[in-house]
Amino acid sequence: MSNVKLFTAIYIPETPFVNGVLKPSKVKKYNFELLESNKIADTLYHFIYKKNGKQIHSFYFIGDLEDELERYLFVENNDLYDEFVSQFWGGGERYWESDMDTYLDVDNPKDVLEELNKVYNDSFYEEDEPSPTCHIFGQQMWHSNAYIIANRTALIELREAIDVALIYGEKRITLFPSDDEGYHLFVKCVGDDFEWEALEMPYHDRECYVPDETVNLPPYKVFKKYKRFFS
Repeated sequence: MSNVKLFTAIYIPETPFVNGVLKPSKVKKYNFELLESNKIADTLYHFIYKKNGKQIHSFYFIGDLEDELERYLFVENNDLYDEFVSQFWGGGERYWESDMDTYLDVDNPKDVLEELNKVYNDSFYEEDEPSPTCHIFGQQMWHSNAYIIANRTALIELREAIDVALIYGEKRITLFPSDDEGYHLFVKCVGDDFEWEALEMPYHDRECYVPDETVNLPPYKVFKKYKRFFS
């Protein structure tokens, strides 16, 4: 039976890696216990840490053995995430998060290596390849039109995000408007029994519709796997 979890990558080229073990700068302060360490390949290690009775999985991924800067840690998105990544920099800030979200089956290391190689390679664009540019215009009011205007790169990434959401429920991607100010698009697949009546309407013309914040559920609260982004 698969044991699939959502992982987000952080960029850690300056973190020492000695004898198959990571040495984050604030390891003593946060006091995570390393329960298990497993070398999957020369470019991939699997670590399981524990704190306060809870466990968190992580995968140390080397994008290029000859380039010391290409070092990433894919960290499980659970309640320990913020505290765990704080070992690598101060305050739990996510400035060094790499937008490489993926779902991994922690019980199948060969599949993990294949998936992370794909995620890593897909995160780079060729010099002549445009960035994923997408403008999303929501409904101003009931019966108003909505629009998605995007280049081919963005539409392909959106299609892939929808495919992932259909399988795992949620997916996040990074897109860019024409001013290159990147933003995250979160995609959620809900069940047929979803309580749509509880969700606030998508209309953004506040002269026509103002949600009741005491009753209406804002969209970000629907996301469970990504809830740490909205806390």
